[in-house]
Amino acid sequence: MQEFYIESITWDSTYNLESEITLYVRHNGAAFRICYDPRILAASPSVLDQHHESYRILHKDDRDGGLPEVAERLRKPFEELMTQMAPPIESTRYLHSHIYPPWFILEARVAESSSHVQPHFKVALSRQEFIRPGDYVNSKFLQAHLSPLLDSKLNIYSSRQVQVLSQTSRLVPSRVLVDGTMHFFKPWVSGRVHGYHELKSYKKILADTEKSPPLLTDARICRLRGLIIDNDDDVLQHYPLNGNEEDHAGKRLVGLLLNYIESKGTLNDLAPWSDCTKEERLRWSRQIHHSVTCLHNAGVVWGDAKPDNVLVDMKGDAWLIDFGGSYTRHWVDEDKRETVEGDWQGVQRIDDWLAKWSHQPVTRIKRSGEVSGGSSVMEGVV
Repeated sequence: MQEFYIESITWDSTYNLESEITLYVRHNGAAFRICYDPRILAASPSVLDQHHESYRILHKDDRDGGLPEVAERLRKPFEELMTQMAPPIESTRYLHSHIYPPWFILEARVAESSSHVQPHFKVALSRQEFIRPGDYVNSKFLQAHLSPLLDSKLNIYSSRQVQVLSQTSRLVPSRVLVDGTMHFFKPWVSGRVHGYHELKSYKKILADTEKSPPLLTDARICRLRGLIIDNDDDVLQHYPLNGNEEDHAGKRLVGLLLNYIESKGTLNDLAPWSDCTKEERLRWSRQIHHSVTCLHNAGVVWGDAKPDNVLVDMKGDAWLIDFGGSYTRHWVDEDKRETVEGDWQGVQRIDDWLAKWSHQPVTRIKRSGEVSGGSSVMEGVV
């Protein structure tokens, strides 16, 4: 049986003991909204007191303190009901079932003088109320970035064609199978600026690979292999249209298929360990420098250079991932974000960080084709 995953919890940020608390939970292919309304809980003074205490803890918003415990305590009474309502576990799972799960609204009720919450099923969400994932492919924000990819030889799939092999701790599909080939699934988040930046990068990588294959052939980088696009009339099959609801049929981008990199973990996970050798750190540095140089020669900026965005595969080689732009403090300065200079600043800081774990200084040499102000390569330990 799959575990329960609390996707989010909401409450009134302005201090108000009469605030409702709402949990969003995933379990066995279904999505649940659990509502705690103090007006309903007032039937039991002891349960209402518990609700007020939960709100006080949530209002402090201490995510490393009591917040996770409160969320789990509020979820627990609904565990049996959610298990009963969730659909049977499929022997072969497809992405469609994850993206468009049945949605159920549950409500906390109490009996007078009772000190326990009574879980109650309220309603299933209609199509009209369902929040559709992704973005319309013809939206003015997405079209400019997506159209060149749609016009390319890139493969397009529907979520019904994508088999889920494994998922993250957040119950989000990660390793998937399409046409006999393994891929990494990356959900498309509506309105996310980083997503547009990422599409632009992948477009350049694809165009440059076709135009000048040797330029990026041996670069160890994440690459776009396909797009997942669904029709509106193919979603939300769990619920019929309401009579007064308009059906805006269209195509929506719901995810990206990237090359799957079977990894031991990120550079951040592996480099600090004592059983990691200086030679391994040196090899990772050289590979990062080479891949970043290849990207820049293709006109692509890595963007968010940091150890968390470097995967180490099962052979011990370093791969660059995440071309969504932005920056991370302490690795790239804000005024250098999404620039070539910012990439080399991040690479330099990765070099220094790797050298720290090797407890030795780094011999700095000039990169091939290095420009003024660029960083140096971790060439050897002295």
